[in-house]
Amino acid sequence: MKTSRALFLGAAIALPLAAPLAAHAADQPKPLGTFKGWTAATYGTGPDMVCYAFVSSKQAKGAKTPPAMLTVAERTRYRDEISLSQGITYAKNQDVVMKVGPAALKFFTKDNMAYALKGPATVKAFLGGASAVATAGKGAKAVSDTFSLDGFADAYKAIVKACPPAGHKAKS
Repeated sequence: MKTSRALFLGAAIALPLAAPLAAHAADQPKPLGTFKGWTAATYGTGPDMVCYAFVSSKQAKGAKTPPAMLTVAERTRYRDEISLSQGITYAKNQDVVMKVGPAALKFFTKDNMAYALKGPATVKAFLGGASAVATAGKGAKAVSDTFSLDGFADAYKAIVKACPPAGHKAKS
């Protein structure tokens, strides 16, 4: 039950990035696997299929809010789309920065979601890092969430294999 709820939540986060998938409304997420803290799955079929991997933030003991969610999505024509949900509605032009080692990666916001400005650079940082810390805002009102990147490389390989780039011929 927990896995299907997590797959549904991951799909709900990944899908706002997708073109409308009304024809696939009856589809359910299909798991690709769990890779340490990361879960990989697909949603939809054919050229509209979305392949995504997601992880929840590490929760402070006694936290009263749900964990934040970090999602990486691949589609045939759209690559390395990274979204972040920290359980807040972001102010207009809210500063959101994700630090992975020495890299400080900027995100733009819309309502309750933040999106990486440079998806490929963010994926590259994830592949070389141990953890990612997302911070929204500054000072006393800042919201900060930490995500493990352990297992990301394998989850990423799984979604890239399931949704290869346009023009990519699958190996027999």
